[in-house]
Amino acid sequence: MSAHDRLEYQWTYRPKVPQRPGWFTSWPNGGRVALNVTVLHEWEGVPRPIRPMPDRSRWQFDQLALSQREYGVRHGLDRLLRLFEKHHVKATVLVNGLIAGLFPDNVADAHLRGHEIAVHNWDQAVHPPAMTRDEERASMRSTIDAIAKVTGARPKGFMSQGPRPTENTLELCVEQGFTWTGDYGDSDFPYLIDVDGRKIVSVGYVFPAYLDTELLQLGLDAALKQAIADFDAVYAESAQRPMQYRWAAHSHISGRPGMASVLDAFLTHVRSKSGVWMARSIDVADYWLAHEGG
Repeated sequence: MSAHDRLEYQWTYRPKVPQRPGWFTSWPNGGRVALNVTVLHEWEGVPRPIRPMPDRSRWQFDQLALSQREYGVRHGLDRLLRLFEKHHVKATVLVNGLIAGLFPDNVADAHLRGHEIAVHNWDQAVHPPAMTRDEERASMRSTIDAIAKVTGARPKGFMSQGPRPTENTLELCVEQGFTWTGDYGDSDFPYLIDVDGRKIVSVGYVFPAYLDTELLQLGLDAALKQAIADFDAVYAESAQRPMQYRWAAHSHISGRPGMASVLDAFLTHVRSKSGVWMARSIDVADYWLAHEGG
């Protein structure tokens, strides 16, 4: 294995080709598909313009971009939480530390409803590739502390913004005691990552499934049709081997009435299928560790 493979591909720790374990013939209670809804509840310290600022702008702070994030906090997350109550879904909510600090009641509400609160680093505008190792560690720790202050519990899951992990991220994740990472969207099933004898579960991100920004581009009717067709393909394959499916929903995008209606109809469709396990990321990770943890 070359130094390039070890450093950039992270194959020092991640298996190059994860093997489906022999014991893995179903999810809990004979489930065929583990479906996880991940909510990205984000805040940018300095909002990135969603379109260029006017020529010769003296004031560069983009209120238009900020307003999108504010909508997610003020209306989007609550709309999604009410939708999850309707369908008896417990989600994983990835939050920036800034969100937990600026809007603690917002995050506490999701926690009290039984949703998992996980770490999405401190500021959505500052991704790990722009950080030194110490800065990345500080971002994790600050967010852990902010979430724990709100929920009374230390978060167990992590996903970097993007996700865009660095060569340091996995080592920092096990250092901080995370149970799972969502940084790698590379497998139909979870797998263990061994970082110098310390284990963390890769629960995946998006693949298979969709990020809501991808679906939004199709229009609402086409988005629902595409999502259902995609899920049905995964469900059909799960007759031969258990699969996972992950829907990633931004609170400021899927929390709008139109996109929320798409997710509503999608969950109604999913609920009509037998053998679908509605699982938070921590539920998937705990199940995997119970069998593969050693």
